[in-house]
Amino acid sequence: MYVSQLDRPWLETPYAIQGISIKTMEDILALERYCVFVYVDLNKSDPHIVKKYSPGASGAVKIQETAKVAKGIYQTPRAVTEKTPFHGGQVYADTRTVEEELPVANQVHHIALDVIKEIKTNFERSDTLEVRDARNAVYAMSDSIVRNPDAMLLLAQLKSSGELLYDSAVNNSILLLAFGRHLGLPRAELSLLGLGGLLMDVGKLRIPLEIVTTTDFLGLEELNLLKKHVRYGEEIIKQSGDIPATVFDIVSQHHEREDGSGYPRGLNANQLNTYARMAAIVDSYQELARLQPHSPATRTFQIFNQLKELSRCGLNATLVEQFAHCVGVFPVGSLVELNTGEVAIVLTHSRSKRALPSVMVVLDANKQPHETPETRDLKLLLPGPDGAPYTITQDLPCGAYGVDVKKYYL
Repeated sequence: MYVSQLDRPWLETPYAIQGISIKTMEDILALERYCVFVYVDLNKSDPHIVKKYSPGASGAVKIQETAKVAKGIYQTPRAVTEKTPFHGGQVYADTRTVEEELPVANQVHHIALDVIKEIKTNFERSDTLEVRDARNAVYAMSDSIVRNPDAMLLLAQLKSSGELLYDSAVNNSILLLAFGRHLGLPRAELSLLGLGGLLMDVGKLRIPLEIVTTTDFLGLEELNLLKKHVRYGEEIIKQSGDIPATVFDIVSQHHEREDGSGYPRGLNANQLNTYARMAAIVDSYQELARLQPHSPATRTFQIFNQLKELSRCGLNATLVEQFAHCVGVFPVGSLVELNTGEVAIVLTHSRSKRALPSVMVVLDANKQPHETPETRDLKLLLPGPDGAPYTITQDLPCGAYGVDVKKYYL
């Protein structure tokens, strides 16, 4: 039989995105490791399979019976990902809900933005970097992300100061902190990641603002000037004197690539700091996510497809896969469409079933606003109007159908 769709994004499995053909029991057992249920395309399946399971056939499985089986299967504990060489030994558990953590996260996010603004102001006055307040801000962000990362990730998705450099620095830090938590890294290492994310583009303070913030394609001369921000960042960090070596490596290597095609030194995989490899993925993710006025709104699924392509040569494939599990192909705060045609906002992730988050349904199947938005936990696999469990069929561009996600949170 031909499996055309899974109960989770294809990127969260080792299978090809175009679908898979199931021919043996071993194939079924392998698929069971990743999915609770799948969708079969009868038109692409072998004729004898179609005949066997057509309505009225003696071996046919009724929808109602299949739903009962699915409800029993999902309760079986199953890890989403296996540990990799990049995983640490720390185990984190959410100690607050997103709703409980969001007010604190909002304050911490505001403080972090103020710190970056202060760093820029002081640098313009004296060409030096003062990082004491930056360390404190990272500690506060780290504490929030350890309690529940979805609150800070939600703010990274929705909140903006209107200044690209400020937002990018804070979001880099949030994403690297969440990435480190996902990998089970020790608390002290999280702080290094967070500080590295906050400062990894500090060299851009020496680049003309119009080049850093432009939404147009850069010419060769401008692009070469922009690339100098790494060297400038190294100089600024060295002048500060009290920056950990790991943070320096993040600043120095976040544009290097596994195959040696990066800059400024063309280092290869075995020469790269692990945290710099993580930072390279976060940097690429942020750049791909940045909307361009001359191109369609980029969806998260498309971004992860592009990251996966980049992992064939430049980015570390294992870390890209882990980052996809960390952020989720449907990040908190993103808009999605359900199999019922309803439109929802992703509220929070299940740590074990990233493709089945808790969502807030804001538009009905006709794309009309609900009087009272309904919260729905997709991992419960509750049946919809047609008996099939509620699932996400696609992510939607920001602002689709006129939905302003910020009004529900900020």
